[in-house]
Amino acid sequence: MSSIFPFPGWRYDPGKADPARVTAPPYDVIDPEGQARLYGRDDRNVVRLILGREFPDDSPRNNRYTRAAGHLDAWRGDGLFIQDRQAVYPYEQSFSAGGRELVRRGFFARVRLSEWGAEGVYPHEKTMAGPKRDRLELMRATRGNLEPVFGLLADPGGTVASTLAGLADYSPCLEVRDDEGVDNRMWVVDGRERLHRLLSLAPEPRILIADGHHRYETALAYQAEIRDGFRAAGQTPPPRGELDCDYILMLLVPDSDPGLVVRPTHRLVHGLAGWDLPGFLAACERNFLVSPVSREELAAGLAGEGEPVFGLAADGRLFLLSLRSREAMAALFPGEPEAWRALDVSVLHALLLGDLLGIDEDKLLRRENIVYLKDGEEAVRAAEEGRDGTQCAFILRPTPMRRVREVAEAGAVMPQKSTYFYPKPLSGAVFHLFW
Repeated sequence: MSSIFPFPGWRYDPGKADPARVTAPPYDVIDPEGQARLYGRDDRNVVRLILGREFPDDSPRNNRYTRAAGHLDAWRGDGLFIQDRQAVYPYEQSFSAGGRELVRRGFFARVRLSEWGAEGVYPHEKTMAGPKRDRLELMRATRGNLEPVFGLLADPGGTVASTLAGLADYSPCLEVRDDEGVDNRMWVVDGRERLHRLLSLAPEPRILIADGHHRYETALAYQAEIRDGFRAAGQTPPPRGELDCDYILMLLVPDSDPGLVVRPTHRLVHGLAGWDLPGFLAACERNFLVSPVSREELAAGLAGEGEPVFGLAADGRLFLLSLRSREAMAALFPGEPEAWRALDVSVLHALLLGDLLGIDEDKLLRRENIVYLKDGEEAVRAAEEGRDGTQCAFILRPTPMRRVREVAEAGAVMPQKSTYFYPKPLSGAVFHLFW
């Protein structure tokens, strides 16, 4: 039985709001400068819902969450949004990556919530309590999914991908070129024949969460709160699947899609007492082959797949660190699957950051001594300049999609910031509201 369903989505009326002015990136990639820019772009920009400003005099009755609920209520009352019939929303993004022009296709739908692995939905990264508290407060206030979770739909035969490519044969309801130059297009599919044509392709779907782990776990917590509320009132909760909060808004992209791009996230290290590059390199020799390299040699060494390898930038020099043997990881983590132990990021966190630099899991979760950066060249420059106290930078390869799925289906989760799926879907394209 499928867990993917159409829903009566809410979206900005394009006759009343320019989609290019009211949409935004996902909340967790918006920095303070980006928030200010989006606030100034349009008074009705979705940033006011997903990442509202905080003020010194905020209180339990007046804060970023209550203001988001107030905006949402007012905008609905003003007719800023339109609501569709039961529909799904094909969505494509055209972009440049690695010198190629690519298109990634998926569709927005609602997915029935279940605990990890119970109905084919799997995580691939760890979550933190802070973001979940934040998103739960927002969900309590606004009662809905304001942003999609990004899920990868298993599509071994490529039939979902090919069907999506054939669905977009009429004018889109949304066209936006975002701030990164990505062209976003969305369509509404509400005809029964077309809906059946798409949803019947995944009768027992397997979905790997690419982005939005915190939002998924938050939705589970909110669902439990609502159902517990029925019991507290002496009532029996409706059967599972009858409440809107039993579902979550997802962008589902078939994992066979040729436009899937996974980028690495690099690590800058700072604030280490007694940082000593020669001593660190000597300690690395126990488990790694250490090779001084040029920029060109570093790029070549990090190209393709193979045994774990990293770039190191420090003191104006570049090195390639290649794992000598997997035995150290097997000895440290005998209970973890081999797919997890062989990940570059697992090796980095265990044998370099943790074992040699003392940046353990707790410090990583608190982001102590560590800064994450998407741009490898920028990471190298930060280390060369000692920017903001940077002592060294670790340059990573992207994790292949195959490895991500292997780890998830083995029942393990990757360390935080192991993947960066590009591009990010727009926030504000469509909402799943419970009221």
